[in-house]
Amino acid sequence: MAGPSNHSMPEHWTELNALKRQKALCLAQVRALKISCKKNCGKDKVVECEECYGKVIDRLRSRFSESEEREWFTQRKAFTNELDSLLQDVKHGKQSIESIEAGIESEKEAWYRWVLRRYPEFIAISDHGVDRQEIRGMLDDPDRSRDELVQTMIEGIGKPPNWPSDVDEFADKVSAAKDSAEVKKIYITEFFIDQSTGKVLENAEQYLEDYKRSDSMTLEDVIDKIVLDIQRSRSAQPQRDAHMRRLDELRRAKTAFEQNKLQAKSLKAAQAASIKPELRDLPPCMVCGRDVPLSDVLSCTVCQALVQAGSGGKLTVYCSEDCYRKGHDTHIDIMHDCEAGDRCVQLLDDDEEMDDGVPKVVCCNECLRLKRATLFCTQDCALNNIAKHRLAKHGARDIVADGRSLISPLHEFLDTTLTGQNPGLKFSLVE
Repeated sequence: MAGPSNHSMPEHWTELNALKRQKALCLAQVRALKISCKKNCGKDKVVECEECYGKVIDRLRSRFSESEEREWFTQRKAFTNELDSLLQDVKHGKQSIESIEAGIESEKEAWYRWVLRRYPEFIAISDHGVDRQEIRGMLDDPDRSRDELVQTMIEGIGKPPNWPSDVDEFADKVSAAKDSAEVKKIYITEFFIDQSTGKVLENAEQYLEDYKRSDSMTLEDVIDKIVLDIQRSRSAQPQRDAHMRRLDELRRAKTAFEQNKLQAKSLKAAQAASIKPELRDLPPCMVCGRDVPLSDVLSCTVCQALVQAGSGGKLTVYCSEDCYRKGHDTHIDIMHDCEAGDRCVQLLDDDEEMDDGVPKVVCCNECLRLKRATLFCTQDCALNNIAKHRLAKHGARDIVADGRSLISPLHEFLDTTLTGQNPGLKFSLVE
């Protein structure tokens, strides 16, 4: 392929295998310490022996801080550093081991939500009759439990047969493979073949042949090729082509609007003392998962403002301009697209124009009061669609004489919430 892929396939089954191995090893060593303590120290419970209990805690610390394999927590350095400090407190009797278990589970849930955000295509192509907006919204809703999120995701994108046993079996096969050629055979069987018939999946023949012929082609390259072919197919249809141009205009206009108003390179360290604390709690980079330095943050200002307003959601940040350019357009399309969808006036009305090429993005006032940001690309689009939105989302059936009272410009919400409440917050453009 010509350049690096925009799609990420970090092979989470590798992390699954590493988790199994390291967890089993840790449990075996802790069990051995307990047996040794009972034999040599005469203690039935290792917690009663200060020396042996300290050894157990040290083993737990090394489980997270010294793992040489790629696991779910490997790139979450802020978490592992904090956990190491907490386990030190446990070792010295300042708090109980049970008190930090909930924190570990919460971090695992945050990692899971982050993984799902990296694969917006799976949500976008869902055809199982589940509300896609609801699925996307759940990713940032801390009140929705992990079990509820998993169940909704399964309903939205489908569940493999014999799940999860087949996933475990597949992961074991990959782990046991002797070389890359054997791994490739496993991938072909898993991703290109219909397991029920043994035949190549419909429309997959071309991609399978390309994958077989190449020694360097990766799964990411296959996905890139599929996406490119889909785009070419759509461009062959005049009506689809016109719609796609409109959508691209809307996306670029939104991005330009956010950049020109408030976007990016915020939270400078020199002014950090006067920034609200909720804007200092940075998640990993949405694209690559690395920690993001507080001194130089590229962020989505809509997400920032919602966090500042108390939505309970998460910031969306990027560690570099490269990651920003790779991921932000997709984030805008998935999380902050025009609420009107297929009824957007820019799709339906060829005469709809944007002032200076940038639409005046507006928000639903009721959603803002509920600490959500429901956006329409223009005031006209909002006035045409706000009644349907209010009925569907707020149960409101009353007729409002002036629909403009129901909406507000996005930039006012951003200005008031971010710069107004954070005098130390500085913004600059992404060039």
